Amino acid sequence: MLMASPTTFNSSTSIANGNDLKNLSIAEYSVEDIERIINDFYSPTSQLTVPQRQQLNNILECLQYSPLAWDFSWKLLTTTKSPSVQFFGAVALCNKISKHLSELDDNQIQQLFQELIQRLIFYISINSKQITIKLVVALGHLILNMMPDKWKNGITAIITLFTQSDNEFLVKHPEKGHLIVLNILTILPEEFSRIVVSKTQRASIRAELESQFPTVLSYIQFIIATYNQADVLGKMFSCLSKWLEFGISIVKVESLFDYLFNSLNNESIFDDASDCIIVLFTSPDALKYPTVFTRLLPYVLQLETILDQALMVGDKEKAECITKLITQFGENLAQLIIQMAITPNQQLQTLSHRFCCLVMKCTDMKGQYPVEETCSELTFSFWYALQEEVTSTDEDEKQMILLEIFRPYFERLIEVLICKGQLPENDGTFTSEDKETFRCYRVDISDTMMCMHNVLGNRAIEVLANHLLIAVEQNQSWQRQESIIQLVGAGSEYVPLDENQVLPRIFSLLPKLNFCNSSIINATLMVLGQYSSWLGHHLETLQNCVHLCINALSNPELIQSASIALKELTMENRMHMSKYLNDIFPIIKNVLENVHVQPNDRIRCVAIIGYILSAYPSKIVIDHLNILLAPEVNKLLAYLSEAGTDQNVVLRKQNICTTLSFISVLITAIGYCGDQSDSEESEQQEKANEAVSEIPEVLCCVLRDLDPILHMVLKQYADDNEVTEKLCEILSRTVTTLRESSSPILNTLLQLLQNIGPNILHLQFLNFVRNTLLLFSQDTEKQTFNLFLAVLQRFGCLFNGDTQWLKNHVDIVEDFANFLIQVIKKLPHVVHHCPNEAFILLFQFVKSGLQLHEQTTLRSVIMFTSNYIEYTKSNQRAADLLQQNGLEIVQILLKCIGGASPRHLVDTLSLPLFSLSKLYIDWTSTWVQQCLNDPNFPTP
Repeated sequence: MLMASPTTFNSSTSIANGNDLKNLSIAEYSVEDIERIINDFYSPTSQLTVPQRQQLNNILECLQYSPLAWDFSWKLLTTTKSPSVQFFGAVALCNKISKHLSELDDNQIQQLFQELIQRLIFYISINSKQITIKLVVALGHLILNMMPDKWKNGITAIITLFTQSDNEFLVKHPEKGHLIVLNILTILPEEFSRIVVSKTQRASIRAELESQFPTVLSYIQFIIATYNQADVLGKMFSCLSKWLEFGISIVKVESLFDYLFNSLNNESIFDDASDCIIVLFTSPDALKYPTVFTRLLPYVLQLETILDQALMVGDKEKAECITKLITQFGENLAQLIIQMAITPNQQLQTLSHRFCCLVMKCTDMKGQYPVEETCSELTFSFWYALQEEVTSTDEDEKQMILLEIFRPYFERLIEVLICKGQLPENDGTFTSEDKETFRCYRVDISDTMMCMHNVLGNRAIEVLANHLLIAVEQNQSWQRQESIIQLVGAGSEYVPLDENQVLPRIFSLLPKLNFCNSSIINATLMVLGQYSSWLGHHLETLQNCVHLCINALSNPELIQSASIALKELTMENRMHMSKYLNDIFPIIKNVLENVHVQPNDRIRCVAIIGYILSAYPSKIVIDHLNILLAPEVNKLLAYLSEAGTDQNVVLRKQNICTTLSFISVLITAIGYCGDQSDSEESEQQEKANEAVSEIPEVLCCVLRDLDPILHMVLKQYADDNEVTEKLCEILSRTVTTLRESSSPILNTLLQLLQNIGPNILHLQFLNFVRNTLLLFSQDTEKQTFNLFLAVLQRFGCLFNGDTQWLKNHVDIVEDFANFLIQVIKKLPHVVHHCPNEAFILLFQFVKSGLQLHEQTTLRSVIMFTSNYIEYTKSNQRAADLLQQNGLEIVQILLKCIGGASPRHLVDTLSLPLFSLSKLYIDWTSTWVQQCLNDPNFPTP
């Protein structure tokens, strides 16, 4: 057996308990020990604790990469062992070959190759699929590592080895030899990206694989001519797919086109053939070889026959698969379709138009989605790609020609989307899953309609207006009217504010709609909200729409869409909407008193009143606030005084959070002074400005009055994440809304923050600190510098140098890192005042944070690290600490890049190295050299 180095086994070692396991070094484990560990670990009746399982897992991971693996893997690969043990042996062997083949000399590699061949044939003879796959991968890595220096023309040799073998099993079952070869030929291009070799060797291996593809192609053609078994042909298609994905040019496989598409008529290999064709269609060669792909188009058009047959017999899965093939071709080759449409060649123009008609046929598939058909949704991506190609054309004249050619398809598509998006007459046959699928489908329809608005401009809304007029005049079903209204809403971002031809027609038709169902009313309300900016520029139309929203607030089925619409209208047009205060306030008061109203609907209603009140003088604001807040404060006091039984504690906390959200939103809305679309008369504007100037004083009074109640909340919930989030949201919104005007109550807000529990450090807490620092950090009398130190102190106590704590709290780590980035970039003077202990903490955080494996969290830590390195150029104390910690940081980064971190994180980890090299090239060069002096760094 193969050994990288001599090792002594100790068969008497006991692993009966965790203490014995801890005391053994990897080199001391015997085959029996390893087998026992594997069986214990994978046993379904195992009584191991979580720490014990983690410990065994660590041991097994170390074992499969240890020098012992060259020996024990073969001993585990015997049928007398349990399946788990045999599989572990195969995995260990595969990992050793893929990562540590350099531990063997040429003779040992040759011996390894021969033994691997024998085991592979044996396991395929007993039909052990899992182990066979692992051994094929192992053999694939071995072959790749031997190319081309140690084994020229290896693919030819492999084909010969298994197809002309004198092995008794392969002689009796020649198809098994071909299956082994096809598996190996599939693995070679698939595993190429995973081999661990130098850049030069990788280039040599790629060149060798590419040079041997003609041999692979000849072999595939031999298989096609010789075999008709589904398993052999299925593996052949998989093999061809992997070589295409590897980068083999489509030109080299053109001879297989006929066979590929004809295979779709064979039920037993239909799925494998279609998967291979998908890979063919997604080839990056599309624009490199347009002639070849043009020759593919007639094959694609012939798929219509198979599609019709599938629809005729009700084979939904096959119809869906054919539709996917058609649309995949169009999506990836939309540019080619466009080029064919404007070419002088009449035949190519016809092919382009026939293809668009075929896709339209799939979009307009008969039947109700998703119960009766599932094809139409697949085509939306093609229409997106087509409009993207049309609109991205640089030449205006060419774009005009393309629009002229494809406009009929886009306009027809709008009509189809209206039909397909209609709600069913009876959704009783829909399961809950069907309803959710259909909801997502309608979202996709709206997104596709947005594309039509983008490409057709105002013509898209005009087409919808024409269909809506017909639907109203002919008294068509409410479902059709609702579908049109839904699509009108999708275009709100694309219609200019000064549009005065089509939209007035549409809004004039709204009162005539068939409002016999809450769904069409909801859709209409949503459209009013979506066009809130446009309505602000068309006041007569706005006036006609407002009362529809106000009246709908009283209907439980409509309150969600009504409150959304009214909130958008009041936020965008608060001066014009302010005159409806007396109409809206009583209704919203009733809504807020209704205990059955959902929290989100209540919050939106509060925001509506807040936006309207923001346009009024302080006396009116205070009067209305007293009416609104008094019941909420009383409820809050009642919740706080309730007995804390297990049954009501969760509900009580939810109610408290809802009330705090109520206060938070009210503060934000009343303090809102956003840019208005209104064009007020100067006198009205002057009054509005006076009202705005009084708002900060009003809100400061409100916060002072609420302060003792908020302290009562903290007395019970200082350590509760959810409640303190809501409370910090009030603090943060107060500061961001009032800005410098919050100065009179700043100490009140800071006192509330100080009373929050020491273990709380969530996003809202950090947001308040950041916003306060941004506003007041220049004013030394405010003592706001202590805020930043308080955050660092909290984090330091939670972190306490424990990397595991960071791994368990990646949400806090990410928020904290983002907070530090903003402070260090925008408020470096605040950081300057920090003591040395703070800088030391930040370096500890960097060193531990760089080792995290959660991508978004790591990205935030990396960004902070890079910014912190740049900051050290302006602070000598920080620079001195960087000089002390730099070597360790570089070691951590290189170890992570060298394999300690998952491969998908490697690119992210390069930024701090770049920053160090840019700003401290001498130090960095020294640190890197120190690391590389160790021959086993970062790994052997």
